[in-house]
Formats: sequence, C-alpha cells, structure tokens
Amino acid sequence: MWKNSNKYQEFGDQRMVVSKLKEYITAWRRILILARRPDEEEFNLLTKLNFIGFTLVGGIAYIIHLVYVLLTT
Repeated sequence: MWKNSNKYQEFGDQRMVVSKLKEYITAWRRILILARRPDEEEFNLLTKLNFIGFTLVGGIAYIIHLVYVLLTT
C-alpha cells in the first residue's frame, strides 16, 4: 500500500517539474519576442559603458592588491 502512494508522489513531482519547465520556457519565449537588436548609437553607448565599468572594477582591484602587497612586505 505504501509503495503505491510513493509512486503517485513521484508522478506528482515529475508533473511539477514539467510544469515549472514549461513556465520557464514560456517566460524566455516572451522575452525573446520583445527583444530587439540595438541600433548603432545604442550599441556604441553600451560598449563604452561596459569598457568604463570593467576599467573601474579592474583599477579598484589592482589598487586593493597593490595596497595588500605593500602592507604585507
């Protein structure tokens, strides 16, 4: 008797996983439908902002590393 109820629970879990997967795919599909390709001006702006962000984060990390090396030697 208990073995059968365990089987039903497994089927319920599988249905829940399939349901969540369908929701996930539907959400991503909606995003892809609404997405558009950026024009040249927007692309250039985003590229510049990414470059500035990477440079700032890298510079801060380098300064922290430099201070650490100078303090430990």
